[in-house]
Amino acid sequence: MAGRQIQRYMIADLEPIFEKHPGWQRFYFDLPGHGDTPAPPSLGNQQQMLEVVQSVAEQACGGEPFAVIGSSYGGYLALGLARIMPERLLGVALLLPDLPDDAGKRDVPKRTTIHADLTLFPDLAEDEQWIPDALVVHSAAALREIRQHDMPAYRRCDREFLKRLDANYLLPISLRQGARPFNQPSLIALGHQDATVGFRSQIKLLDEFPRATLSVADLVGHHFGRVEQPALFGALIVDWLERMEIGLK
Repeated sequence: MAGRQIQRYMIADLEPIFEKHPGWQRFYFDLPGHGDTPAPPSLGNQQQMLEVVQSVAEQACGGEPFAVIGSSYGGYLALGLARIMPERLLGVALLLPDLPDDAGKRDVPKRTTIHADLTLFPDLAEDEQWIPDALVVHSAAALREIRQHDMPAYRRCDREFLKRLDANYLLPISLRQGARPFNQPSLIALGHQDATVGFRSQIKLLDEFPRATLSVADLVGHHFGRVEQPALFGALIVDWLERMEIGLK
């Protein structure tokens, strides 16, 4: 599951990795209000959104166990799935997961660019002006990836629906207080310079995920994957897949 506004372009992050692990059947889908999936007027809180995700997962996987990958907002929903149906999951990968506190606040570091080169951005469109500030390392490759895969999704999302969802953003209190330990292979991948969702609160998930690999990566903001540290990202995903594969033998 991708983050808010990003739809199913996680395909570009993950498919190069899965090409070397072809035994996994993949299912990518657009969350309501994203891409090709409209948001019904009745949908307006995270409990309902989580029910939609659970229903889609059940339809896609039937009665078979499955693994889930969630990035940013998708990571928030993936965490909810791990708490309501842990017995169905082979593993969970939480990539830069959003984790607001009960007041809806996030513990985030100050936004910073460590390697800046503003000459790379001479022709930004009006809705691309945010890109230089969002990148920890300025590069032509990062700009190209965002333009090719992310901007089309940003431009298609249902912003009125997202405003409605923002008003009821938190998961139900029963799903925000943690759960019994999730004892399947897990990955918690964070960015040390992530000024969008942070990393400190997410580290505390380790007690709930005793089989998690935790990464807090340098030179990573909120674009871990194709845009930031792709080699490290790939290594972490491969390690997670291989740990699950050991349990399936």
